[in-house]
Amino acid sequence: MLKSIITLSIVLFSFSVYAEDYKGKVLEKKDNKELPLIGVNVYWAGSTTGSITNADGKFEVPHAPENTNLLVFSFVGYQNDTLEINSHKPITVYLNQGADIEEVTVTHRTAAQSISKLSPRMVQNISGKELERCACCNLSESFETNASVDVAFADAVTGVKQIQLLGLSGRYSQIAMGNIPTLRGAETAFGLEYFPGTWMEGLQVSKGTAAVKNGYESITGQINIQLKEPDGKERLHVYTYGNLDGKAELNFGYSFDLNEKWSTSIMAHTNGNFREMDLNNDGFLDKPMSQMTTFMNQWNYDSDHFSSKFGFSYLNEKREGGQVGYNHNNYAFNDSDLYGIYVDVERFSAYAKNGYIFDREATSLGTIFSYNYFDRNSYYGNDTYDVLQQNAYANIIFQSYIGDTRHTYNTGLSVVYDNNDAIYNGSRDNVGYEETTTGVFAEYNYIPSENFSFLAGLRYDYSTLHGSFITPRVHAKYNATEHITFRASAGKGYRTPDAIGENSKYMASSKSFNFDENLKQEEAWNYGLSMVSEIPVGEKHINVSVEYYRTDFQNQLIVDMDQNTHEIHFYNLNGESFSNIYQIEASYELFNRFDLSAAYRYNDVQSTFNGELQETPFTNKYKGLISASYRTNMDKWQFDFTAQFNGDQRLPSTQDNAIENQREDRSESYVVLLAQITKNYKNWSFYVGGENLGSYTQKNAIIAADSPFGSDFDASRIYAPLYGAMAYVGVKYIIGK
Repeated sequence: MLKSIITLSIVLFSFSVYAEDYKGKVLEKKDNKELPLIGVNVYWAGSTTGSITNADGKFEVPHAPENTNLLVFSFVGYQNDTLEINSHKPITVYLNQGADIEEVTVTHRTAAQSISKLSPRMVQNISGKELERCACCNLSESFETNASVDVAFADAVTGVKQIQLLGLSGRYSQIAMGNIPTLRGAETAFGLEYFPGTWMEGLQVSKGTAAVKNGYESITGQINIQLKEPDGKERLHVYTYGNLDGKAELNFGYSFDLNEKWSTSIMAHTNGNFREMDLNNDGFLDKPMSQMTTFMNQWNYDSDHFSSKFGFSYLNEKREGGQVGYNHNNYAFNDSDLYGIYVDVERFSAYAKNGYIFDREATSLGTIFSYNYFDRNSYYGNDTYDVLQQNAYANIIFQSYIGDTRHTYNTGLSVVYDNNDAIYNGSRDNVGYEETTTGVFAEYNYIPSENFSFLAGLRYDYSTLHGSFITPRVHAKYNATEHITFRASAGKGYRTPDAIGENSKYMASSKSFNFDENLKQEEAWNYGLSMVSEIPVGEKHINVSVEYYRTDFQNQLIVDMDQNTHEIHFYNLNGESFSNIYQIEASYELFNRFDLSAAYRYNDVQSTFNGELQETPFTNKYKGLISASYRTNMDKWQFDFTAQFNGDQRLPSTQDNAIENQREDRSESYVVLLAQITKNYKNWSFYVGGENLGSYTQKNAIIAADSPFGSDFDASRIYAPLYGAMAYVGVKYIIGK
C-alpha cells in the first residue's frame, strides 16, 4: 500500500510540474530604475499559445507545446527577445527600446515562407532562402514558387514580365520598398525588373487592403521589398549568372560599419541579353537585346533615441527588339521595311526614414521622405511614347498607446506629388497628369489578449484632380484554438489611372488607342476572409491556409479590345466589375529537410465591356502549384522542383482580322516545370537549373508577324511562355560579418 501511495504521489507531482504555468515578469531599465512593461506579448515560438504582461509586468503562460521550448517577448517600440526555457523557475526579462518605428515580425526560425502570427493582416513572409530556390534575377522573377502571385510576359517583343495579385493587374497592388511606396504610373510597365534579386533580404506579400498609414492606393494588397541592410548579416557578396538564352549578369555588394552608430552599403548590378534569338522563326527576336546597370548606396544611423535610414539609387536601361536585322542605330520613321522597338530608361530615386523614440513606452515619431525621377523614351514601329515622371512623397507618423499597450494607435499626415509629363505620337492629349494629394490618417490597434487583435484605420485625402475622398479599412485576427487562426478584412482603395503608361504593352500592335471619355479616379472595395491551421501529424504539422477575397469596383479604367479587333477603347466602368478569389494551400515537412507544398486557386474575374458582363481577359481561370525542396545535412546540397498548372483564360477577340490571322477566343491550359540544384560551401554556392522544362510554348504568338505595319499585327496577345526549355548556371560568393 505504501509503495502504491509513493508511486501515485510521484506521478501526481510529475504531472503538476508538467502542467504548471511558466511565470515571470518583463521590465525595462531606465535611469537606474526597473520599470514594469505592460501589455508585452509573451508566446511560445511557432505557436499561438501565450499571454500578455499585466500592470506589474508579470505574466503566466501555459506549458510549452511539444515542438518548442523557445519563449518570445514582443512589444511595440522595443527590441524583441527570445529565451530558451528549460525549467519552471520564474524568469525576469529586460527589453530594450528599439530604433525602428516600422512594424516588425520576429520569428525563431528562418522558414522559407511563413504567415505572420502577430499581424491582424494576412501577411506572407518570403525569405531570402525561398528566393534562392529559383534563379531570382529581379522582383518579377521572385514568385515562381509562390501560389498567390501570377507572373507572365506582357508582350512578345519587349521581354517584360508583369504580375497579378488576387486575379487583378499588378497596378492594383502597392509596391513598396522598406514600406515606402514606389513604382508609380509609367514606372509600373517595366519597374519590376528594377530591383535585383540579390539586393533583397526578403519580401512581404499582404493580401487585401493595406494599412492606411501607407496610403490610399492599395486595393488588392501590398508587396513590400525588404532590402539587405548596411547593418545586416553580409559584409560582401558577389553573384554571377548566365543562361543559354544569352542573358548574363553580375552583382556586387559591400557593407561596413563606420562606428557603433553609423553603417553604410553599396550595391551594384549589371545585366544584358546578348544573343539574337528567334527560335520560333517568326522573324522577330524572342527577347530584345538589352543592357541595364543600377547602383544603390544606403546609410543607417542608430542611437538610443534616434535612428535614420537614407540612400539613393540610379538606373539606366536600353532595350532593342523587333524584327531580326532591324538597325536601331539608323532609326528614322518610314525609312525601313522592318519593325523595331526601342526603350531607353533613366531612373533616379532617393529616400530618408527618421525615427525618434520618446521616454514614454511604445511612443515614437517618424518621418518618411522619398523622390523618384523616371525618364523613358521609346518607340514601337512608327509609334512613339516619351514620359518624364517625377514623384515626391512625405509621411509623418506619431504612434503611442492609450492607457496601456493593449490600445495602441498611430496618426499622421502625408503628401504625394505626381508630375507625369507624357507625349504619345507627338500629342499630350489624354496622356500624363499632374496631381497633388494631401491626407490625414489615424489607426487604432486593440490587442486585449494573445487570441484576438483588431486594427481599424481611417484617412481623409484631398486630390487636386479628384477632390476629397475617405478611405476606411479594418482588419481582425482571432485564434480559435492553439492551431487555428481566422482573419477578416474590409477596406477601400483609390488610384489615378495612367491609361497608356500602364498599358504600353499594347503599343506592340497595330491597334489604335481611343479615349471614349475623360477618365475618373479608380475606386474599389476589397473584402477578405482566411483561415490558417496547423494540423498536428506526429511530431510535425501540416500548415493549411484557406482564403477568399472579393474586389468590387465602383469605378475602373476599362481597357476594351473587343469592340473592334483593331482598336482599344478606354472608358470608365458602367456596370459591374469584380474578382472572387478562392485559394487553398498546404505545406508539410514530409521527412527531415524535405519540404512539400501544394496550392490551388480559382479565379472568377469579370468586368462590364460595352454593356456586357464578361470574363476579364488575360486572367487564368485557375492556378495550381506543387513545390518540393530537399536540403542535405548542413545544407551542403539543395534540390528544388516546382510545377505550375495554369488554367485557360479568355483572350481578346480577333473576329475582324483576316481569316488566316484569326485565333481562338480562349487559351489552352498548360504546365510549366522548374528545377534547380545548388551546392553550398562555406562562402561559395554553385547552382544549375532549368525553366520551362516541359518546353510548352504559345504557338504563333505574334499575329501577322510577316506584316508588322498591317492592320492585323499584334504582339500583345500573350498568355504563355514564348520559348522552350532554358538552362542556367550561377555562382555566389558571400562573406558574413
